[in-house]
Amino acid sequence: MILYIGNILSSSGMNPPPVELIRNEIYKSSKIKMITASNKKNRILRFLHMNYVYWGNYKRVSLMFIDVYSTKAFYFTFYFALISKILSLKYIPIIHGGNIGIRIKKNKLMTKFIFNNSDINISPSKYIYNILKDNNFSVKYIPNCINFSLYKFKKRQKIRPRIIWLRSFHEIYNPNMAINVFKIIKSLYNKTKLTMIGPDKDGSLNHCQQLSKKYRIDHNIDFLGYLSKTEWIKIASDHDIFINTSKIDNMPVSVIEMMALGLPIVSTDVGGIPFILEHGKNSLLVKNNDAQNMASQIKYLIDKPYFASQISMRAFEDSKSFSTDLVIPEWSKIINQYSR
Repeated sequence: MILYIGNILSSSGMNPPPVELIRNEIYKSSKIKMITASNKKNRILRFLHMNYVYWGNYKRVSLMFIDVYSTKAFYFTFYFALISKILSLKYIPIIHGGNIGIRIKKNKLMTKFIFNNSDINISPSKYIYNILKDNNFSVKYIPNCINFSLYKFKKRQKIRPRIIWLRSFHEIYNPNMAINVFKIIKSLYNKTKLTMIGPDKDGSLNHCQQLSKKYRIDHNIDFLGYLSKTEWIKIASDHDIFINTSKIDNMPVSVIEMMALGLPIVSTDVGGIPFILEHGKNSLLVKNNDAQNMASQIKYLIDKPYFASQISMRAFEDSKSFSTDLVIPEWSKIINQYSR
C-alpha cells in the first residue's frame, strides 16, 4: 500500500496533484492501492487528518509520497519526514512551489533532512530540478500532466480581445496585473472581454473587483469564481487569448491546459515558466508585473492572427509531452522500484 500525504484540495478549486490525478491509472498498471490525506481546507484540521490517516495505516504502508511546499505547509513535510525516518518508512518528496529555493536557504537543516533522507526526490519542473541539483540533492524530473482526452484543440482564424485568466485569486498569482492589463486593452478596442476564473484564497478577488470598478471597466469583466474543469473549458472556447500574471510559479497545469486547448498565451517569465514557454516560439513572455508590455503583446497577437495561430499550434505540439500517457509509466517505474 502507498500513502500520499499532501494538500488534496481539488474539490476546493485547486488543481489535483500529479499522484492524485493518476492514482487510478497507477492501480491499474501496478495493482498497488493508494490512500491519501488530506482534503480538509482548514490547515489545522488538515494536519490532524493527515496524522489520523498516517498513524492508522503506517504499519501497512510500504512507501509514502509527501508534498513539499514553500509555504507554511513545509513544516508538515518536515514532521512526516522525521517520524517516517524514525519508523524506517520509505518516503519520496514531491516538490511544489516556485519559491522552494528561498525555503532551502531559510531552513537549511530541515531541507537537508527532508531531501537527504528520502529515497528519491521528485520535481514536476526542470526549474525546481535545477534548484535541487544546485543544492546537491538527488532529484528526478517527472512533469505535471494532463489527460488529453478532456481538451479539444481549437484553431483560431481571428484573434479577438477576449481574454481569459485562470488561477486562484492569490497575491502570488498577481490578479491585479490582469486588471491593469485589461484597462489598457479596453482603451484600444471597443468590444473587449476579460474572464477571470478561480477560487479566492486571500481576498484578492474583492480587491480586483474594486479595482475594476475604479477603472470603470467592471462591466467588461466576468468574475466567475471556482468552476469545474468541464465548465471552464467550455467558457475558454469562446476566448482567444490566455494570460498568466504570476509573480512566482513552478509548472502551472493551467498553462499546459491552455496550450492543449490552442489559446495563444501571454505570460510573465517567472520561475519555471521559461522551461515550458519560449518567447516567440510557443508564447509571448514579459517581465514580472509589466502590465504595459503584456498589453502590447496582446495587441500584437490581435493584429497578427497568423503569428498567433503559429505559436498556439507549436504550444499544442509541445503540450503533448505532458500527456498522462507518457507520464504515468514514469510514476509506475518509481512505485515499482521503491515500494518493495
